[in-house]
Amino acid sequence: MFQKLIMISWRNVMRNRRRTVITGIAIGVGLASLMFSDALFAGMNVHMVESITQTWMGDAQIHREGFRETARISYTIDNPAEIDSMLSCDTLVTASTGRLISPASLQSAMEMKPVTLMGVNHLTESSISMLETAIDAGSYLTGDSLEIIIGSKLADEMDLQLGDIAVVTAAMADSGFSSRMFMVSGICKFGSDQYDRYAAFVNIESAGSLLGLTGELHEIAIKFSGPMIAMNEDLPFWNTFSPDSNIAEGWPTLAPQIKTMLGMVNVSMTIMSLILFGLVLFGIINSLFMSVYERMYEFGVMKAVGTSKLSITAMVLLEAFWLGVVGSAIGALFGFALIEYYANAGISFGDISLSGVMFDKPLYTIVDWSRIWIYPAATLLFTTIAGIYPGIHAGNLNPSKAMRKSL
Repeated sequence: MFQKLIMISWRNVMRNRRRTVITGIAIGVGLASLMFSDALFAGMNVHMVESITQTWMGDAQIHREGFRETARISYTIDNPAEIDSMLSCDTLVTASTGRLISPASLQSAMEMKPVTLMGVNHLTESSISMLETAIDAGSYLTGDSLEIIIGSKLADEMDLQLGDIAVVTAAMADSGFSSRMFMVSGICKFGSDQYDRYAAFVNIESAGSLLGLTGELHEIAIKFSGPMIAMNEDLPFWNTFSPDSNIAEGWPTLAPQIKTMLGMVNVSMTIMSLILFGLVLFGIINSLFMSVYERMYEFGVMKAVGTSKLSITAMVLLEAFWLGVVGSAIGALFGFALIEYYANAGISFGDISLSGVMFDKPLYTIVDWSRIWIYPAATLLFTTIAGIYPGIHAGNLNPSKAMRKSL
């Protein structure tokens, strides 16, 4: 009996091919929009995380406890050599680099500006941050004690060019101040004020000598085999590399605004899904009621010859199911076509910045297979559920009234 209902319901759906196609396209467009939006948001999530981690931060960092809150020069990492050795043996870690960070002033012949002095290891820094690729003029650090890289906006404001002399003055770790002369060897452009206007990069040996912290580190930046690894708060890594007064933290802790934005994206996707599924639900109900009213005589005859209420309701439900199958097929094909196109072409938003994240590169759609299948499945489910009310209405029709109304 059920097999017959399946065949009959498919035949009923294909009776009015025009309405079936139009309804299927309406369902498909909604489904394709959801699939594309999910892939775009997935690409946006990856872009935001990569932007914050690959620019400078890395996937995780190790500091002396309290350094991030106070920026005290004397708060250096305990046993940096031992930690470096442990990191080199950790299977999650693909690269790491040590840094010295201190507030300082940069003085040229015409101007003096406050900056953040960044002492970096020129051999390992390029594996973590984009400092080397951000060089807009001049060259990357080579290890020379006199070279300094400054941001493009800082260079413009201080009228500094390649080869010009600049003096860095900073407080020493023990007491007093220290000044040192550098020569501008490179000008970088990160696309962020934090680095283009307020940062100066020197070799870590030069920074250590200037600050009286030779052999010490304020920060160790770490790159994992994947940036999303840092989202696991139960990772043993955090406890392993937080002995004594050191503390290891991932980018969700270091940049909580990005984690919040990821949560907002997921909430936005949920709201959009509910709205579109609601529209699909009412659209299917309307289409099925039209079908029911067009076939009043047919349902009246079926009731008159003894067809059960449950069978008629099941038949309408199956018609809704077939509409869902058609719509899901159309939507999946259209959705994957859109996703594939923009996965290669990308979508450009120009040069905009949001919460410290630069959207200066195209966004590419990314399929998250762990959730993309939910949309066709949910569409099929909601479409079938939409047939419950019209199905019950058809099953409750009075045979004599139904046949009279259709005449």
